[in-house]
Amino acid sequence: MKAQIIIAYQIALVLFVVVVMQVLHLQQEGLSAVLYGGFISVMASVVMVARLNQGLKKLQNGNQRGSLYIYLGVIERLFVAIMLFSAGFIWLKLSPAYTVVGLITGQVGFMIGGFRVKD
Repeated sequence: MKAQIIIAYQIALVLFVVVVMQVLHLQQEGLSAVLYGGFISVMASVVMVARLNQGLKKLQNGNQRGSLYIYLGVIERLFVAIMLFSAGFIWLKLSPAYTVVGLITGQVGFMIGGFRVKD
């Protein structure tokens, strides 16, 4: 449940930035790049949450290798981000600057969501 709230904050903040860019008529070709950068951030969060949940279940069941799943999640998150960035730049020909803006916006949404659902 907490992960869904964090991801919702990410999506909401990325969409807010896109709407602001649309209203201010800023670089219309950059809108898709901002959305894609936000998508990268959300996908990286989904991968991280999946591995974190898997690791916590293993630890709760007494398996001492649960932390391995958390480390695996970090590696997978980095790999997913690099692959999606590469696809966006090479095949989709998106603007690197706007893609990074979308990624940063998604990460800020991640931080805001994390502070909101903190125990």
